[in-house]
Amino acid sequence: MMTSVVRKLALMSTVSALSALAACHRDPPLSATTFELHDAWVRATPDSGSTTAAYVRFVNGTADTVWVSRFSSDDAHTVELHQSSDVAGEMHMAMLDSLAVAPNHSVTMRPGGYHLMLIGATHALVPGSMVRIVMHLSNGAVVSTSARVKG
Repeated sequence: MMTSVVRKLALMSTVSALSALAACHRDPPLSATTFELHDAWVRATPDSGSTTAAYVRFVNGTADTVWVSRFSSDDAHTVELHQSSDVAGEMHMAMLDSLAVAPNHSVTMRPGGYHLMLIGATHALVPGSMVRIVMHLSNGAVVSTSARVKG
């Protein structure tokens, strides 16, 4: 009899503990490992202080739209997101606050479209060298990539 009472109490205690754990469960925030950066490259600069452009392909493997914003690099004083567009046969460039990458889609930066402006290079960016670019995502993750400098 005593054994059955102890078993019931142990079972009730286990169920109660599991219920408490389930109540505390939170889905983890989106992981940066499901948001990938590919094919990053930067145009070479002749000397320090120059401005150049960088290009990256963003791949969003998550189920949510991810906004990319707040860019930085130790190789430039400022990094800004820009978009070039052809308006009535004339190229225009506008600075953007962020870039949306839809769920299970990719966005490719390329000359004449989306790009990152590296303003005030801290040194000459010579072909073959690497530039690290840091990006902040709307899910709180911070991701970075190494971009090869091309001539």
